[in-house]
Amino acid sequence: MKDVTILTTNTCPYCKMAKDFMTQNKIHFIEKDVNMDAQARYEMTSRNITGVPAFIIGKDVVVGLDKAKILELVDHRIVKCLNCNTSVRVPTKEGKINARCPKCKSAI
Repeated sequence: MKDVTILTTNTCPYCKMAKDFMTQNKIHFIEKDVNMDAQARYEMTSRNITGVPAFIIGKDVVVGLDKAKILELVDHRIVKCLNCNTSVRVPTKEGKINARCPKCKSAI
């Protein structure tokens, strides 16, 4: 499954909208604030990204909240285990899968 990273700043209203969009669509992501994280700032400049929010999805980059493109590139969703409420990343483009909760081993 592709890792998803969002490059943000804490003053950007579009970054808040982007994080809300990801949460609403049950997409696991890691947030990196480019004002607070020097490594994230370096990653942004080395990829010639000039604005936030910027999404790094696997090897692809999406600058701005292009919802259709993001949903096209992301290959997983977060599912809650009904038995123990653990969050589990589940692939979406694998057809029918039989996933089990890593904590309680019940079917998801």
